[in-house]
Amino acid sequence: MRITLTLASLAVVLAGCAAQPAGLGLDQLETERYLLTERRRLPIDFAGVQRNLFRHARSCGETYTFEMVPGESAFGRVVYRPTPDAGWDRSIVLSLTLLHNRSINVQAYSYHAGQMDRVHRMMTAMMKPDSCQADTSWENKLDAIGD
Repeated sequence: MRITLTLASLAVVLAGCAAQPAGLGLDQLETERYLLTERRRLPIDFAGVQRNLFRHARSCGETYTFEMVPGESAFGRVVYRPTPDAGWDRSIVLSLTLLHNRSINVQAYSYHAGQMDRVHRMMTAMMKPDSCQADTSWENKLDAIGD
């Protein structure tokens, strides 16, 4: 009886561990599996993104972190963490690629599905920093036409 109870407890603990993304790293998050959406040729550069995120934080109280990819001048990220100590499994990442014409491509990643409202809020903070609600009026309509 004691062995059965111990094995049952162990099974419950192991099942809980299997459900958690133990040590999910940024390299695992930024993959096709966790890609939520993509936007192309947004008319802003990295300096504009950073400036707008600061402005949005002052206007709306929502803070997102802008960071450059180490050793790369054309790649950056905007990161949302629900708590300061949140891991990549609870964060939302917008991977930014700076293009030669000073516009950016954005790819949004999240471990959890159903995060498009937060992605829209993050992109609104970048593109319309005084808007405190999710807004899609900034979307680049060229993408609807095709390449």
